[in-house]
Amino acid sequence: MAAASALLLAVSGTAATADSEDERERLVEQQEQSEQQLEELQSSLEGVDVDLQEAYLALEGIRNQIPGAQAELATARSELSAAQREQERITGQLEAARAELLIIEDQILADSRLSDDTQSSLNELARSAYRGETVGSRVDMWLTVASNDDLLGAFAATNSIARTESALILEAQTQVAMNENRLVRQTAVEDDIVDLQAEADAIVAELETKEAVAQQRADKLTALEQSEAEHAEELEARRSEFQASMARIEDDRESTAARIAEIDEENRRLAEEAARRARDEADARDAAARARAEEEARKNVAPAPAPAPGPAPAPAPAPAPAPARTAFVPPVPAPVYVTSPFGMRWYPITGGYWMHNGVDLRSVCGEGQVATAAGVVTATRPPHLTGTSGNQVMINHGIINGSSYVSVYNHLGGFAVSPGQSVSQGQVIGFTGQTGQVTGCHVHFEIWRDGSVIDPMTQAGFTRRN
Repeated sequence: MAAASALLLAVSGTAATADSEDERERLVEQQEQSEQQLEELQSSLEGVDVDLQEAYLALEGIRNQIPGAQAELATARSELSAAQREQERITGQLEAARAELLIIEDQILADSRLSDDTQSSLNELARSAYRGETVGSRVDMWLTVASNDDLLGAFAATNSIARTESALILEAQTQVAMNENRLVRQTAVEDDIVDLQAEADAIVAELETKEAVAQQRADKLTALEQSEAEHAEELEARRSEFQASMARIEDDRESTAARIAEIDEENRRLAEEAARRARDEADARDAAARARAEEEARKNVAPAPAPAPGPAPAPAPAPAPAPARTAFVPPVPAPVYVTSPFGMRWYPITGGYWMHNGVDLRSVCGEGQVATAAGVVTATRPPHLTGTSGNQVMINHGIINGSSYVSVYNHLGGFAVSPGQSVSQGQVIGFTGQTGQVTGCHVHFEIWRDGSVIDPMTQAGFTRRN
């Protein structure tokens, strides 16, 4: 038994621990899901005025609380209903016990009266016997009777008195036993009433608590629903502000696209100039070689070997291109976690799709962001020049495999490079922040090829979590 009890306790303890761990894992998972949903929602509002974002996030936060409040209210009402049923059950038992106690008290009172009557009868017989008013002994009867009839009558009277005495004694004994049983039952019922009354008092207190909890939760739900309506009304009234925000996003995109078009044009111009210089130099070398050959021919002398060509003149300064086989790397350590993908994005405030030129990646505030490839920093633009994009870095990667590449990093908390600076792949160029029209720290990263954005996540070096 001891071993079995120890085993049972061990199993119970293990089960309790497992349940606790399961509950913790479930809560952690719920928390992570909530954080992920908030992160995705924040990303989906990127570029919208921050106060509008906060208003919408507040509305969504309220909406997310409403189902929980409804469930809490339903639980409270269910518990209240169960408590009310328990109160009804206890009240019924208490009333039944009190009714039984009254019946027992009435029976005890009636039996007491009957016992008194029986005792009076026995007392009267005793007094009669004492006074000699009852029939005497058998010897007396033999000596005093005058005839057989008198003798038989005397015997009959004696037997009748004896039976009456026996009946009265038996009745008294029965009444005493019944009264003792009823007294025991009376004590038990009284104890039950005390216990039931305590239960009733406790359930009344519990009911009061549950009624208060149910009312609090109902008030909370009502307040949430009212707050939801107010926030929704506020956002509806500010629809024009949202449209203005989207117009500013489009302006910022056009500005970025125009700047990148200038960079691409400069890259192509420099590449063409370099190619033209190379052609001109090659043509000049060829012409010089032909001239020497002709001169030697006129002298009828075998031509001397052409001198080895000297080093080509240095080309004009140009952006440092990445090697032809460069593989782009993520701006933050891999594997990266995508909070908002590249492509058309649904804006939840008023609905509608707008293009998301880059990819949003999870990154904590202050984390270093690196150059996706070697190049030259074209611009480090502060928020007053970029509007919704906040602190922005542009890197010109030059011509790679015949295409002009530029990378863009938005919402930086600070810069680690300056315009005109050459950077190597993986070099820190800034730090994650939340400048511009955003409500949380993250990376907004873009890759432009020949003036058009491409999805960074299609690059071989980009592994992803989500």
